[in-house]
Amino acid sequence: MHSKETQKNHSSFYELALYLAVAKAQQNEFRWEAFIDDVSQICDRFATHIASQGISASKVSRR
Repeated sequence: MHSKETQKNHSSFYELALYLAVAKAQQNEFRWEAFIDDVSQICDRFATHIASQGISASKVSRR
């Protein structure tokens, strides 16, 4: 089970992904399909980066 701090750190990644996707969507006319694709791509990039570092997401977000 994850600690509350770890859950909070994971939430901050998701919040950041949402903020980035909203900002990107607002550059063009907002479309839900594009927004969802952007959130997915951003989360995938976070996950790839974390995996390539060989450390847990909780350690990355504490930096």
